[in-house]
Amino acid sequence: MKLRTGALLPKGTMKFLLSIAALAAACNGWAQGTSEAILNYSNSISGLVTATAGWTFQTTTTLFATELGCFTNVFYNNVSVTTIEVGLWGPDGSLLASNSITPASTLFDQSRYGSITPVLLNPGLIYHLGIFFTGGSLGLDVAGSSTGGSVSTMPDIHLRGTAFSASGFAFPAEMPGPDGSIYAGPNFRYQGGVPEPSACVLLCLGGLLLAARRTGNAG
Repeated sequence: MKLRTGALLPKGTMKFLLSIAALAAACNGWAQGTSEAILNYSNSISGLVTATAGWTFQTTTTLFATELGCFTNVFYNNVSVTTIEVGLWGPDGSLLASNSITPASTLFDQSRYGSITPVLLNPGLIYHLGIFFTGGSLGLDVAGSSTGGSVSTMPDIHLRGTAFSASGFAFPAEMPGPDGSIYAGPNFRYQGGVPEPSACVLLCLGGLLLAARRTGNAG
């Protein structure tokens, strides 16, 4: 007996199956993992800072910052330092997130990190990242175009330049000069502009229920 294509599928079932496939593909994309903003740098010079220092950046797509941290070289260059304050500021100078990093914080590649409540980063806006040591001066590397070296970032991150505050743990304004340089202190990790895994589950369940309802109505 020869069956016609689709003969065994009730009306609306194909749309239901396509909905499942689309939601599964989306969740698979959401589960791709976390990326690191700055991967490495070269040809650096060192100097002392007594305020918040770091760098500014823009994103090429919608992202969520999930961890703030600092390069391990900060602790190597400052052996007496036990805690570093790290902050992420928005375009208007507001502090979006902060945490404290120690030599025992989670190590990933060349940086140590601590988790934060995810912060939405929108493309086209300028964000500021900085670190501060409450105990006094901090020896930091400066790297990038200003030193004849380079800074390697993920493709999602467009590095602008160095950032510095007037004093204390405060908004580090973007400094004049060519793009592509950093105070090599702060770093961050991020995920793509997608819901958290729990939100993904709820979205999938909601989508499947909606698809099932539509299938029942169509039948």
